[in-house]
Amino acid sequence: MNTLNTLENLTVLEKELLEISKETDFNTRVNQIVNAFKSLGWNKVILQLIDRFLVVKKVFSNFPLHGDYINRLNAPKAINMRRILLSNAVNKWAMGNFVYLPWRDNEARNLISDGVEIAIPIKVRKDQWHENDLLFSVLGHQRTPVAILILDSPVDGRAPTPSTIKIPSLLTLYLKEIISNQVYLDTMKTSTELVNAVSSTDLIGHIKTDPGDVIEEVTPSLDNIFPESSSNLTGKSLNLLVQYGVPETFFEKYDSAKKSLEVETFIQHLQTGQTFHFTIIPEAILGSFSCMHILVCTGEAINLSKISHVLSNIIELMRDKIVPEEDKSKKRLLLINWLKDSFHFRYPRIYIPSDDEAWLRCVLFASDNLNIPPSEFDHPFNRNSLAVNSLLEKEILTLEEGEKHLRDVRKIWDLLKTEAAIAIPVINTAAQKAVAVFDYEKGTFKLTHENKLIIKLWSQLVALVI
Repeated sequence: MNTLNTLENLTVLEKELLEISKETDFNTRVNQIVNAFKSLGWNKVILQLIDRFLVVKKVFSNFPLHGDYINRLNAPKAINMRRILLSNAVNKWAMGNFVYLPWRDNEARNLISDGVEIAIPIKVRKDQWHENDLLFSVLGHQRTPVAILILDSPVDGRAPTPSTIKIPSLLTLYLKEIISNQVYLDTMKTSTELVNAVSSTDLIGHIKTDPGDVIEEVTPSLDNIFPESSSNLTGKSLNLLVQYGVPETFFEKYDSAKKSLEVETFIQHLQTGQTFHFTIIPEAILGSFSCMHILVCTGEAINLSKISHVLSNIIELMRDKIVPEEDKSKKRLLLINWLKDSFHFRYPRIYIPSDDEAWLRCVLFASDNLNIPPSEFDHPFNRNSLAVNSLLEKEILTLEEGEKHLRDVRKIWDLLKTEAAIAIPVINTAAQKAVAVFDYEKGTFKLTHENKLIIKLWSQLVALVI
């Protein structure tokens, strides 16, 4: 790309971004960005929003699409193709933050065509665009792909080069930031609904289901309600609860929440005289159903004042500082300092297990007065660690000096002169785990129901920036 063309495209990009920045609605902004690529020389642009199972949930484009386009994209063969395109198999064709698979390349053609048309002879010059070429960029949020951007049919008919793709790459980064911030806001909305749902009742437990209504998580505290243990329920269909007396009305409410993306409630009176409140909260990411949270509560009231005050503070922090901030490490530090200051904690530490889960590695340690490398806090992954116990039990745990029900790593307590500590599971999936630990002065903090709700909300937000 010559200097003149580069300057012209930068001028076009600047004007487009100025107009886009005036818009606040997410869908409108995304549509404007997709259309802006045409000004940069691409006739056909498609943005596919995908869920964690690589199913396309929504499509933006700058040209008309067939009515069954999304259905065809979600055929098993198409999903498998996306899985390949998001794998390391395409790394050799990387071009900046795009991947360019040219039809003239035998290996690339084999991938694109799934081996069907590899024997067809073609004559394409190296600098020409072929109608079957594929140029795409994966837009991720915290290492999870959430969208695929496809550029097709260049105005000049030429194949992209590292030079000509630079300006579209800038617009792609801007699009990625807009999508990432929307994921933050969507997660914040769900977290707020979770807190509001239990702010007037006493939470017993929580069930989480995936888009296919398969149970992903069940808190062990529900073992007293269902005869099946929580570990045995995980991985099974939610419909299994019919066997345990959950009526059809509950499932009707569940389906309604899934379709409308609005919160539903259900009350069940048991023969024992107990009453349980089910609050069904759909989580929607980028406008599409992602998972369902089912809170099981009793009707016992709790104090709302502290929760309302803290909730207001964290929403203000998200809106004014965290969403506008581009640096992920700074977002993380803002959230860590917020919890530290809110409860007068100190010496925050973030741990992740080693690949073989033999050790718990400290990846962050923050202190105003101690200059200690995070690696000093590395320790074996076993039950002698408060942080490990928190991950294994999937619970927020506290420990004060002199208590005997739990243990922690003595060398860390000696190093920091710890009087008490709290361990908070931030991410606890099969693929990824992370736990936060804070110290505090003995007797200054109690893990009340209200405090637990606040900290769980905080952990969901921190999980986005680990």
